[in-house]
Amino acid sequence: MSRALFPELDLELPDDRPKPGKRPSYFAAVALEQSIDKELDYEVPAAMWDEVKIGQRVRVPLGRGNKLAHGYIVGLHREQRYPKTKPIRTITDPRPLVDGQLLELARWIGRYYVCPIGTVIDSILPSAVKKRVGIGYVTMCRLAMTRDAVQDLLENTKAPKRRALLGRLLQVEEGGEIELAKLAGEAGVKPPTVRRLSKLGVITLRNVADLPALSVPKNWSGPRQQPLTLSDEQRVVMDNLTPRLVDGFSVNLLHGVTGSGKTEVYLQAIAKVVEAGKQAIVLVPEIALTPQTVRRFTGRFEKVAVLHSGLTAGARHRFWQQIAAGQADVVVGARSAIFAPVPKLGIVVVDEEHENSYKQDQAPRYHARDVAIKRAQMAECAVVLGSATPSLESWERAKSGHLLSLPSRVADRPMPAIEIIDLRNVQRQTRRIELLSPRLEHLLRVTKEAGEQGILLLNRRGYANFVFCPSCLEPVNCRFCDATMTYHRNVGEGPGSGSFEAGKHTGQLHCHYCLAVNPLPPSCEACGHKLSLFGLGTQRVEEEIRRKLPDLRFERVDSDTMRGGSQYEQVLDRFSRGELDVLLGTQMIAKGLDYPNVTFVGIVSGDTALSLPDFRASERTFQLITQVAGRAGRGEKPGRVALQTFMPDDPTIRSALAGDYERFADRELELRRQTGQPPFARMARIVVRDQDEKKLASRCQQLVVDLGPAVASENSVTLRGPHPCAISRISGYWRQQVLLSAPSALPLQRVLSRARSAGNFATNDRLAVDVDPVSLL
Repeated sequence: MSRALFPELDLELPDDRPKPGKRPSYFAAVALEQSIDKELDYEVPAAMWDEVKIGQRVRVPLGRGNKLAHGYIVGLHREQRYPKTKPIRTITDPRPLVDGQLLELARWIGRYYVCPIGTVIDSILPSAVKKRVGIGYVTMCRLAMTRDAVQDLLENTKAPKRRALLGRLLQVEEGGEIELAKLAGEAGVKPPTVRRLSKLGVITLRNVADLPALSVPKNWSGPRQQPLTLSDEQRVVMDNLTPRLVDGFSVNLLHGVTGSGKTEVYLQAIAKVVEAGKQAIVLVPEIALTPQTVRRFTGRFEKVAVLHSGLTAGARHRFWQQIAAGQADVVVGARSAIFAPVPKLGIVVVDEEHENSYKQDQAPRYHARDVAIKRAQMAECAVVLGSATPSLESWERAKSGHLLSLPSRVADRPMPAIEIIDLRNVQRQTRRIELLSPRLEHLLRVTKEAGEQGILLLNRRGYANFVFCPSCLEPVNCRFCDATMTYHRNVGEGPGSGSFEAGKHTGQLHCHYCLAVNPLPPSCEACGHKLSLFGLGTQRVEEEIRRKLPDLRFERVDSDTMRGGSQYEQVLDRFSRGELDVLLGTQMIAKGLDYPNVTFVGIVSGDTALSLPDFRASERTFQLITQVAGRAGRGEKPGRVALQTFMPDDPTIRSALAGDYERFADRELELRRQTGQPPFARMARIVVRDQDEKKLASRCQQLVVDLGPAVASENSVTLRGPHPCAISRISGYWRQQVLLSAPSALPLQRVLSRARSAGNFATNDRLAVDVDPVSLL
């Protein structure tokens, strides 16, 4: 960590502190949680001089009414930088919740992603930690005087209780601590008598978490395993990676086809780091994947901790404290686990680094992959990014640097054979649109008859994504969004009760943007004509499977059916035991699953996302097809994949069928280069919203005017907009966007910093700055 950047982290309490009664000359810079985009100075009352530390959470008076607000001490100094300052009211938590490295990381996030540092710190700390939920504390005592001074005090003290107490304190080993309750009991005094010694300066007291032994839930624990024998390709990767684990900071992209053994490389690399006395952070893209990953790591390492929002508050706080105490060798979790307070970070692994779920969708809008790289740089350690379909940003950067490759599956297992089903021909032959073509239906039957298992993917939940009147030709739109409603059948929540009786739909209409729920109207409100349901979703596929393949044992896996991680785990357990023939679902089942008996994968619609108005649409389509296809044939039996599409000649579909990532990347990167899109440019998206469309237009025009001087100061920065977002209204708010782009990050950051200093980015819910956006929808 660079102390020169943050000299306040080295600040010692001044020896010449003023005596009580005189004006304090000791100040704390406090970053408030209220999204105020500056640090405020507060006086440190004399009574707090021995307690205040950088990283503590405090309560301070704010505004004319002196309403108490929470904030974090981010600096200490002697100078009074403002004419008027108010005193800190209370120290909410005596523990420094962010250490020097995490504070430095929070400052970088605040600068890079244009967010107040108080908001950053507030978001990286779990709520359970701030509220001190589920953890007991004990008070520890330590001598604050020399042993000779305590001995002199003992000899000059006549009170028997105090003599007994001082005598017991002298028995504590040099520099050691003793629990307050134990000290009081052994000295034959009451705890208040011990606390009085603290006020006299004889001892110091501190609260310490009473932590149980580190353990993960039993159903997450894996059997103990020995390291596997590496293949020749894995051995080459390890030979290249091993020196980098001790040479300081490096970014390594591990590009391996599905089933090539990337996880084994992670495990053996982490083992080397742990042997050297350091810790590892492992990020996975989805909470649902965490238990499976944890099982693999608990099979190799004894001290594994878990951090993600799906844990109970008590469990999350317990793990956080144990990590901070250095009890965990490996921390596994989703996006927020990158902020785990590990004391000696030695490696960071980002599995499936291409996943969009690593991007936070609210302030601070950080990308966990990029934050992982920055944290590894600060800790001077290696970071490993792993994927079968890397993001084009990571691929372009790694081509000239540390690119590690696993082009083949372990044990020389073949990649699954992929066949294409042209839905245009199916429609001409059957004269109707079927979600399960005869060929796909046949392959599902054959898979079941062979005693094997399959996965069926459709990345769209619900029953029909387009409800309209064939007479008026008007779709049923959400009242609050510029989007059509999606029909859901058999939901059982909100207004109405979903059912399908005698061909009559009585389910619900859902908006997937504002989450509004309405009953399906019996007819068109304008003309009274019967409504038509068009489009597809997992519920509709489910209905077709039940009609065509009544003997098929399957389960639908999407966010409508999987209400919690435990339910998802139960379904996967049933699938692993062979109680289910097929998993039908959205992208939840497209990654991370490794079942040897899965020999078939069916993709109901391979071109669902290709038409989205986003420059990443092709990249996401290729990634999804490749990832789900990789679930097949991971055991001894060969795998096969059937992909249904109306666009069989699309280059993205063709590259995915061939499993040729490099060909896809070369073509897509050339298109990006020609159009000036990432990774050949850096981008910031400013989204402004308002319930009044005219006020919104006026605000956006003024924003462009305000940004003018900052943009003009950098010749390489381009401003586009304002123009309506692809979805122009969500939750009753009209939305427009302004796009800033530059060939590199530095000029773009200078523009954002200048605009931020000028107050162009008011910290409220009507304006959002998204640096390096992953979506423009």
